[in-house]
This record gives sequence, C-alpha cells and structure tokens, in this order.
Amino acid sequence: MVSTVLKIIAVNFLVFLGLVLGLEGTLQLVATIHPSYDVLFLQPDRGLGWKQVPNLEWTWAGSYWYAADFSVPVKTNSLGFRDLPRTIRALEGVKRVAVLGDSFIEAVQVPFESTATQQLERKLNAVTHHDSSPRSHWEVMNFGISNYGVGQYLLTWQQYAREYKPDVVAIFVAGLHMERTVQRYEQGAFSSATKMWIRPTFELRNGELLFSPARDFDEFVRTQQMLIAKQFDGLNSRPKRQWITLYFAQRLREELRRRLPRDANDGGAGKPPELDAGVLAVNLSIIKELGRSVTSAGATLIVLDVSQYLGDSPTISNALRRLCSENEFRYVAAYEDLMAANGRGTATRWKHDGHLNEAGNEILADSMLRAMTQ
Repeated sequence: MVSTVLKIIAVNFLVFLGLVLGLEGTLQLVATIHPSYDVLFLQPDRGLGWKQVPNLEWTWAGSYWYAADFSVPVKTNSLGFRDLPRTIRALEGVKRVAVLGDSFIEAVQVPFESTATQQLERKLNAVTHHDSSPRSHWEVMNFGISNYGVGQYLLTWQQYAREYKPDVVAIFVAGLHMERTVQRYEQGAFSSATKMWIRPTFELRNGELLFSPARDFDEFVRTQQMLIAKQFDGLNSRPKRQWITLYFAQRLREELRRRLPRDANDGGAGKPPELDAGVLAVNLSIIKELGRSVTSAGATLIVLDVSQYLGDSPTISNALRRLCSENEFRYVAAYEDLMAANGRGTATRWKHDGHLNEAGNEILADSMLRAMTQ
C-alpha cells in the first residue's frame, strides 16, 4: 500500500517536473529571440554617488525576463550622461536648459530622440524659429541619472550642470525622490552594494542643511570592479541569465502579498501615503538652496511636480507650490497633464517597466514647454 502511494507520488512529481522543464525551455527560447540584458551602466562617482559610465554603448530592454516593451540602443557622452556632447561654452545666440532628474529623465526606455529633453529641444526651436530674431536657438541638456534623489540634483548642479551656464534649470520631483535624499543605501540599482552607504545624503539640524558624503565609497568601487571582472567577464553588459519559472513564482508571491488586507491602522486602503514631515522639510530646503544658486547664476528654476502621478498625496504638491511662490521659482503641475492623458485612455508608461513611454515623454516635454513660453 505504502509502496503504491510512493509510486503515484513519484510519477506525479516526474510529470510535474517535466511540465516545468518544458515550460522553462519554451520561455528560454522566447528570451533568446527577444533578449533582455543585465547591464552595469552605472559606475561609482565620489561626488554624486554614481552616474552612467562615460562613452558607453549598450542595449536596454528593461528588467523583465525578455524584451516585452522595448529594446533601446543607449549611448552616453564623455561625462556619463545620456546626452549629446556639449561644449562648456555655448555658441553665440544659443540658450540652454539643464534638466535634472532620475531615470524618468534619463529615459533609457525610449530612443534618444524620443526623450523628454530632446522633444523639448525640438519644440523650443520650432517655436523660436517663427520668431523674427535669428539669434534664438535652444539646447536642452539631460542630466538625469537612475535612482537619484533631490539631494543628488543639487550635487549634479554644483559639479556638472552649472559649468554649462544654462538659462533654465528644471528638476523632476516626487515623493520617491525626496525619500532617496535621506537614504544612505540604494536598494534598486546595485544588488551587490545594498548594505553599503553609497549615496551622499542631507539632513536638517537646527535649521541648517548638512551634507554627508558616502562612507562606503571605496568599498563600493572595489565591489563593482570585482563584479565586472568575475560575473561580466570584464564587460558591462550580458544577456540576462535566470530561471524564468522561478521569476514568475517570485512575482506571484509578491502579488499575493500585495493583495493581502491592510492593517486597520495604515491609513486605509487606496489612500496615498504621506511623506514624513522631516523628510519633506529637508528636501524643501535643498530645492530652496538649489534655486538660490540657479538664480545667482542668472538662470530660472522650474520645479516639475509629478508627485500625484506617482501616487503621492497632495501634501507634496501644496508644499512645492508654496515654496515656488515664496521664492519666485516656476512651478509646473506636470502630474495634471500626465494624469489627464491617462484619463483620456492614453498610456503614458510601459506595461512591464513602469517608466514613461514615448507619449509620456512628449507630455512631459509639453509641460516644460508651456512653462517656458507662456
């Protein structure tokens, strides 16, 4: 009796194993035809924490198990930003916009010409070319880097963007960028360095804005060098290696956990989370400091508020609007344009990746254009 039961269990297990292996083989074939990649396109930077590897050419197909949404060739300039090569000194008659942000501005999910910065550049020049002045021409520079916080925007301005003497500086802001400002550890971009203090951070102490450099920077450098040498064979990119059925099992577990009933004390299901008041205060101080520096350099600061589009409560929008009013910065409720497009049935983000698609990038460009031309 026991022997019969064991045989039935063994047969069923072998059948199940065969189905899993067959499914895995089919999925691996799909992944081979439409490959996704593991790419080390970010490298340590002592001043900023990290930025893109300079002069690197690579293909990005997202973090999904195959290239479900896009497969985009990417190239960085000599500084390590996804932008054209720029001379420090602009040609006569050229005006410049510097856009600071995270991966939404970096926009490696769309071709370079479809990024919000490049679309804005074309739109500005199309507007000014109708002007009677032959001197009007715009360059829009992309200083977006994956997983940056508002604090890193200020550092990018101080170390890189300011040198190019832009006429306009725009920053891309939501709650997640504010939270990153005070987070020493980066969970998303560097799986090998999740327990290292690699992000320069800011805090408010007795009303004074204080800066702390990344403590584990040298260890971060060694870890990344070892990762490239041992797992990437000295390169920065490789086709993604994974058991796809295990990937789906993990995703299923995460989805089930997400669907579990919330605690009665968590603010209620569906209610946007509130940003910690202390974190908000630090970021408002940073934006104010950035605005002062931008203004003293003869430029205009534009704050692109996308907080409610990314699921934040109106508290952040209200605070940003008030800050801009008090300091004569330009406030743009970019979240309204993006959410209105979604309401009309226009998809603005990729299904599997979550970043802006071409339509989303164009809407963001239009928001900036309206702020600059009205």
